[in-house]
Order: sequence, then C-alpha cells, then structure tokens
Amino acid sequence: MGCGASKGRSSSNAIIDQEWPPKADADELHVMGREMTLPESIYWDYVRPFTPITDRVVVNKRCSTAFYAGHRVNLDDEKSLERYERGENEVLVHQGVPCFWDDGNEAIRFRYLPVARGQPGTKQFRIEISDSYNSTSRDDHFATDPKVALEKLRRCRQVWDEHMALIPYYHNRLRVCLEMLNSNGVYVSFLFDGNGTIEDVVNFHASVNPMALNGPASPPPRAQHEIQIFPNTQLGYWVTRCLVNFQQELVSRMQLEDGEVVRCQRYGEESIVDALLEAGADVSAFFEPLIDYPYHTLSVLTLLEDISGGYGPGFETGMSLHEVMRSKLLWFKQQEHILGCVCGFQGIVESLASKSNIKLRFQMGSWVECNVGCQHHHEWMSGVVTGHWVYGQPYTVALDEGSVYVPNDEDKFIRRPALRFQVGDRVECNLHKGDGWVPGIVAAQWPNGTIETDTDEAFSAKGAPYAILMPKERQFIILGVDQDSCIRALSE
Repeated sequence: MGCGASKGRSSSNAIIDQEWPPKADADELHVMGREMTLPESIYWDYVRPFTPITDRVVVNKRCSTAFYAGHRVNLDDEKSLERYERGENEVLVHQGVPCFWDDGNEAIRFRYLPVARGQPGTKQFRIEISDSYNSTSRDDHFATDPKVALEKLRRCRQVWDEHMALIPYYHNRLRVCLEMLNSNGVYVSFLFDGNGTIEDVVNFHASVNPMALNGPASPPPRAQHEIQIFPNTQLGYWVTRCLVNFQQELVSRMQLEDGEVVRCQRYGEESIVDALLEAGADVSAFFEPLIDYPYHTLSVLTLLEDISGGYGPGFETGMSLHEVMRSKLLWFKQQEHILGCVCGFQGIVESLASKSNIKLRFQMGSWVECNVGCQHHHEWMSGVVTGHWVYGQPYTVALDEGSVYVPNDEDKFIRRPALRFQVGDRVECNLHKGDGWVPGIVAAQWPNGTIETDTDEAFSAKGAPYAILMPKERQFIILGVDQDSCIRALSE
C-alpha cells in the first residue's frame, strides 16, 4: 500500500515518545518510506517462502506490518457491506425505548459505518462506530448508496493504514490492532487480515514477526514511581486487562439486590489471551520465581490483592505469579458471594498452565500419596491422579475421603508411596470380575512404560504400583492401586 513514514510528527502526541524513525527498529529503517519494488505475485510466490523470517525485511517492505496488512476483504464488492445493512423492520432499543435506528428515514440502507477521528500516529486517534442519537456527526455513519458506503470504508481503511505506518515496533502494532478489534468488533474487521477475527490478527502479526507476540506492552518509565504493566509483555498486558474486567464484574456483583445472580461473562480480552497462547506467546514470565513484590506496577498481584480485599493466600518470596493466581483461585472458589464471577479467571489460570511446558512427574491414573496435613503436621494419604491443571493446579488426586488439589509438583506435596509388597512376593488380587481373589506373583514394582509378555502382548503401566504375574492364567495384569481391597498377601 506504499505508505511513507512522516518524519515531522510531534513527539508530544506520539503513541510512544521517542525519536522517529526509531533507532531500535533498525531492521525496518531502510524500507520505511520506500515504494514497492517487487510485484506482489513474485514476492509472495517466489521470495517470501524461501527467505528466513529474520531476513525478510531486507528483501521487501511488505514483510513489515507497518506497510502490509495482509489479505483483506475486497472493498469493491458490495458483499462487504452486509454487516452494515439495515434489515427489514429493524428497530433499535435506545435507553430502553424501541425506536427506528434511522429516525424513520426509509432511504437509509447502511448504518454504523466506521469513521476515523483524530491525528494518525497519536493517542488521540480512534475509529468511531456511532449509534448515538445526539452526535452532531451522526450522518457520517449512515449511507443510502452502496458506492458512498464503500467509499467511507475505503477512506477509513486508508487513514487506519497511515496510523499503523506511524506506530513503531511489531508488538505495539499488534496491541493497537487488538484494542481496536476488541472495542469495535465486526464493524472494523475489514481493516485486518482474513476475516478480521482476533485469531486472524494475532496469527498474521506472528507470521510477519514472532516478536510481536512477546514485546513489551509499555515503554520504560519516565519517572521512578510511574506505573507500568507487570509482566510487561503482550500476554501480561491482556491478562491484566482480564483481571480488571474480573474486578469490575465483582463490583457489579456486590451492587446486586439480594437474590439476584450475576452471570459469568466472557470478554474479548479472554479470547485475545487464548489466541496469543495458541500462537505461541511466551508464558515464562508467569512462572519465574519473584524475589520482591512488584511495587509501582499494575500487575496481576496488585489486582488480585484488590479483588480479594487482602484476604486469602498472598505473595511470598520465591512464588511465581502463576502460583499466586492458583492459590487465589482456590480461595475465590470458596467464597459464595463471588463464585459466579471466577469462570473467566479460572480459564486464564488453566490456559497459562497448559502452555507452560512444565513436565509433570505423575501421569493420569498414577498411584501417589499427598500431604493433606498442615505446615507443621504432615499427614499422608494415598490416591489416584485424576486431573492435570484443573483450576491451574498441577494435580487433582482422588482419595478415599474425596478429591484434593495439589498446589506444586514437589515431594513435600505429592510423592510416590512406599509399597507393601516386594518383587517375588506371593499375593492374591481382586479382579472384580466375579472370579473373587486370584493368586499371583509380584513381577515388578512401578513398571516403567509397558510390560512385555511371552504372548507378544503389552500392558501400559501409567504409574501403576504393581505388575502381577498370574501363573494359572499365564498372563500379566497391572494393578493401579495398593489397597487391601485390591491386593493382599496370599493366605497359605
């Protein structure tokens, strides 16, 4: 689209106050302001597929999201106007009163046409999707002629492209795109790659430069006590936004009359977090141990403390953000007055855990023992692992007296128990098949992987305590628990 970068913009209005062009973005400096030098078909078919992503910007400026917005909907086709077109007898509820959205003007066919406002490249730039009945510029969002409506969309796209070309850094451009899409939804999807969904936007920017997924969300502070986002990453920014929504929803819940129930809402920010995680955003900042509490930041920790009112488990030196989130989630689940608000927060905690690449020691179905005592009095109970990362906790373990959540995959919380029988011991097993107790011999403790037999059969162990040879049946069985109800010493 060949948009050149303006060198004369005011730094006081800039999205990020710094020199222009930005020195740190050296890989883009030589292409800013230049026109296309390769035909698009040649670039996409013969150059880009064979050029490493780190070298693409030196080949052609279309590698940069500052100049290229992907394969977008064709604005010469009236099909792109469908979402703006008025339906038959369509009415709009305004301040609780049904009314015709066009004030009875039957000639108007298209509404909510987006209009760019403010100076591109500044914080004041925005795109309006107006349904206001008092707006002096309300007519800008309506059209009767499809050609006029399409021209308004093309003009909006042109100004948006100018705005994007003035935003330095890949990660800033992705954040601005997501904020625009999150605010205005399908009405601005024509600005973005593909169908203009959150997933399309994230995947497009990641394909141009993966650093877009992980760059800082805010510039370095100008003053010592200036508030920053923590973790200062793309993912940290949107997770923090999700917690702000959680906090606001909780406040609304507190204001409800007795007996009213708040519905669990899903916000666009949660979809953005999901899309970032699926695209490969780095989650390590949520799992690194913290030495100090991050004061002077708008962080997951400060928001959780505000939401809980300072009650419940809190931060301790050496804990990670995710550990605090997990402990707070379990506490929230015990508070009836906010139980209806925690679904979104729970989903984020579980999604972060699933993408953490943390390899858990015990598989599903493993026989383990858990410390269910207090800090100074350990009490161990045996059970079976029935879940991974439920509520963000590494393990859910089914015990005889109910299920427990294990907060960390450490021996002080969960471990492999000592077994009662040794290899070679004669035992009898309850197969629960109507055969009663069947004699056998312990062939292996904690069989690793699979047990091979002389009949070319293999049995998966899955963390089971015993492999038992049944001499009479000439076969092996795997016992998943070490309890008297399933295995006991053979009575001679």
